[in-house]
Amino acid sequence: MIQDWYPMQPRINVAMKAARAAADFIIHAQEKMLFDKEAGQNAAEVYQNVCTGAERSIVHHLEKAYPADKITTRLQGTVQEGSEGEWIVDAIQGQHLFTRGLSGHAITISYLVAGKVEHALLVNPSTRDEFYASKGRGAYLNNSRIRTGAARSLENTTLATQFPGTEATIAYASGQFKVLEEVASKGARVVMQDAPATMLANVAAGRLDAAWGLELREWEVQAPLFIAKEAGCLFAGFDGAPNYETGNVLCANPRLFKYLLPILNKQLGA
Repeated sequence: MIQDWYPMQPRINVAMKAARAAADFIIHAQEKMLFDKEAGQNAAEVYQNVCTGAERSIVHHLEKAYPADKITTRLQGTVQEGSEGEWIVDAIQGQHLFTRGLSGHAITISYLVAGKVEHALLVNPSTRDEFYASKGRGAYLNNSRIRTGAARSLENTTLATQFPGTEATIAYASGQFKVLEEVASKGARVVMQDAPATMLANVAAGRLDAAWGLELREWEVQAPLFIAKEAGCLFAGFDGAPNYETGNVLCANPRLFKYLLPILNKQLGA
């Protein structure tokens, strides 16, 4: 981690305050989740209610500071119309982790101008890790500049991906297990992560050397891939196309990227 620091851009500063308030709300709600389950409220209902409340907390801060911006949240859709730019809010990414009381879920907020990301942040409510980036100004974790790792081969690396256990990803199970077998034979370790944004942000910080995701939606990867790019990462679809339109994406430091892409393309690309 590079120990330099620059003041946050104004929009990042406001969004970070909004995310911190939402994080407090989420942690409090997670602590009382057991009571709600005992009272007969199922996990999906709890998630829906807490996520909506967290979205409202974030929107309250954003609309007060930027009344001319459009604001879109994952659950509520467009909650404020505007013409200057657009905020994209995902208050709890990692529903399964959240409902189990685990710590990998995250808040992500992106700010777009003319459809292009200018600012992005990710906050983990449980660990209080705060990732953020502004276009051309680098990426930061807890106010310290970050760069992705420098691994040159798969030996002794730590990678991350999803377990292919959902309806959308089960078709990839055979290929995914073949990828795991191949990278393990080359000396890598792999952790499974249910919140794609968290694993991608950790690649940006060099905590992970690479990560790949399956059938991801744009709102899941928009903020963390922007942060990762500002930290020096490369990302692409498994076919090498420099986008994530297919929903499948590899993110890694430039040296490791070239080793992993052919493996993923062979086992998961078709």
